[in-house]
Amino acid sequence: MFRKLCIIGLACLMSLSVMTLTADAQQKILGPYLWMIVKLNGGGGAAATNVDSLDDASDGKVTEEKVAKNGAREGDEVGDYEWTPGTLTNNGDINALINNIGMAAGALDHITSYALIILKTKRAQANVATGVSSDDSVKVWVNGEVVHTHATNRGRGNDNSFQDHFKIDLKKGNNLIMIKVSEAGGGWGMHFGVGGDYELAEIDAILPVEPVGKLTTQWAQIKNIR
Repeated sequence: MFRKLCIIGLACLMSLSVMTLTADAQQKILGPYLWMIVKLNGGGGAAATNVDSLDDASDGKVTEEKVAKNGAREGDEVGDYEWTPGTLTNNGDINALINNIGMAAGALDHITSYALIILKTKRAQANVATGVSSDDSVKVWVNGEVVHTHATNRGRGNDNSFQDHFKIDLKKGNNLIMIKVSEAGGGWGMHFGVGGDYELAEIDAILPVEPVGKLTTQWAQIKNIR
């Protein structure tokens, strides 16, 4: 009898462990994201991590803070480029993606990318396991708040693992995530994944539409950045 109870208890513990691992598992998100790039005058990678390249490229019309809080719309311009949707391949190669979606051509160095995506949830979730790998430096915002920064020059490592691990809070409804990857030279890419319970919003929902007649000043600024 004692042996049976032990076996049952062990099975229950194993079941709980599996449930915990499932809840904490970080599913790699390939997209589609909404992408923007800014070419830098040298000094990419770690040196560009805390430089607001959107502000520089738009002469102050668009900033990282504004986009991290309000999103962007496909086709809106920042400097010489337009926000463009695209999906990463499994190896996370941003350079290949930027070539494939026609934003730029060839091997790109000294450049920063911004990737926007919305996770839709049916309930609020706290301390959700999140992971990221990057080549080179990385900065992550969730709902307008910086949740992770790693100013480094590195390769992005194994396709199936994350270099950095951290926790985020997801509110009920739409959660806007912005990932900045600054490239110095050589490879350029990222892996990003989130645990928890969510689904990806459509690209056209990256910037939720406000009701007619209730446009805020901040909204109007974002809408008229062209």
